[in-house]
Amino acid sequence: MPAIDLAILQFGKETTWGVAVAATAKLMGVTEAALQPVDKVAAIADLGTLAPSRRSVQVGQHGEGTFSLALSYEDALYPLHGLFGAVDPTGAGPYTWAYAAPVDAAPTMQPFTVEYGATGASYRLAGALIPKATLTIAVGDVWRLTKAALLGKAISPVTLAALADRTVELVRAADTKLYLDEWAGNIGTTEVQAALIKAELALDTGRHLKYFNAFHPLAYGEARWAKSPLKLTLEFGATAKALVDSLLTPLLVQRQIRLKATSGTKSLQVDYAGTLTSGYELFKDRDGNMIVELNFEGEYNSNLGNWLEVTVVNSVSALP
Repeated sequence: MPAIDLAILQFGKETTWGVAVAATAKLMGVTEAALQPVDKVAAIADLGTLAPSRRSVQVGQHGEGTFSLALSYEDALYPLHGLFGAVDPTGAGPYTWAYAAPVDAAPTMQPFTVEYGATGASYRLAGALIPKATLTIAVGDVWRLTKAALLGKAISPVTLAALADRTVELVRAADTKLYLDEWAGNIGTTEVQAALIKAELALDTGRHLKYFNAFHPLAYGEARWAKSPLKLTLEFGATAKALVDSLLTPLLVQRQIRLKATSGTKSLQVDYAGTLTSGYELFKDRDGNMIVELNFEGEYNSNLGNWLEVTVVNSVSALP
């Protein structure tokens, strides 16, 4: 059998949720992946016996999985479509892809057929959605999406589509700027230099499958997004001290936060509005220097017009 390191992950855009299609793009930068069928079994505990069950039947099944990848300006579009819903780009090269967390209406989702495996050992998940993922930006590394969850209708064997590698550019933490702005101000105004050590944003869309009178789920549902905490690890300087000191008062500490990486005409930008919610340890250590971890929870900001937006600028005119 093939080595696990030869496994690949490929996506195809479905027109109808759960109706499988051939993959059209091999994802670049994937560092780990997994698929698994999830069985629903009814085990009956009859009266008249001390046995845990004397009869059982499988009543349903769906598919789940996870994947992690080093983000590129190009292939970030796939998980972003899966999280935020389908968007069309603007511009004429470079192209701008603007994603926003839903506020007044559920998004129009882009379901995928996901192929995973290697020659002779490959499966596909039809109706794949992405309900959760964590974005991590750490110094000395690239932007990473870790443990992105896949949730779909059904898993079945497949012969992998023969797809070529594509040229992509990884998003470096070294090219990233941090902005912290007042709640009533304009986001992206106040850059904080020489402070950001790590940023971690945990996204949870609340997306779920719906079982009805069928063995496999027949639909999926949208729900309110979780508060999706953003944890900033900063070196303890003037900016961090001001935030820490503000939290000691009886007033809310709220900020608009922008994380933006740029390379030439390409960029990947996260805009987040949140409230500082929890305490902090004074102090943690990094190479002998004081650091502090600040935890924000997402909250709608009228100036931003949302609480979370992601914008990608690249040379991709349409998802392959």
